[in-house]
Amino acid sequence: MQPAERQLHALVVGGTGMLRGLSLALAEEGHMVSVVARTPSRLKSLTDEAKDFSGAINPLPLDYRDGTRLLKALRQAVERFGPFGLAVCWIHSTAPEALRQVAGFIADTSESCRLFHVRGSAAAHPLTGSRRPPGWTASYPNIPYRQVILGFVIEGGRSRWLTHAEISGGVLDAVRNDRLFSIVGTVEPWSLRP
Repeated sequence: MQPAERQLHALVVGGTGMLRGLSLALAEEGHMVSVVARTPSRLKSLTDEAKDFSGAINPLPLDYRDGTRLLKALRQAVERFGPFGLAVCWIHSTAPEALRQVAGFIADTSESCRLFHVRGSAAAHPLTGSRRPPGWTASYPNIPYRQVILGFVIEGGRSRWLTHAEISGGVLDAVRNDRLFSIVGTVEPWSLRP
């Protein structure tokens, strides 16, 4: 399938683990999905699973903490499949500049691209968490910022973390409904956080 036939070029950072289902759903809907992940075997498994879909997976095997390699891979993906129209990024705190690097690159290469920032439950901590968008998002008016916080589930008075399927489903719902702010599961009461 040629790039012009694709509905959208999407970027998923961290798309082989808990966002695997999201990556596959986007490819099944006909999108070209460039997926950044560290483990080549997990990327191959993802690519193989999507081989009969109307869209496809473009594997980008790298550690996003390496900003130079990340930007080079994004540039190659855009040269091959066109600008990103959607970005879903699950980036750990070990790479504090990676999200801004992704946003800056996309702002320079796309007319408009929705950026879904997937965050852990700590972002909802009542004393130390911050649900506000990073200040730099105002610098990129063509990159509408969306936030998805991953919470937990309470069942029978006990709590547990979300499954990968619940995470992918919740993030996909936020993307499909273009929610500015979403919580997958719950973050209250905080005292029941696993």
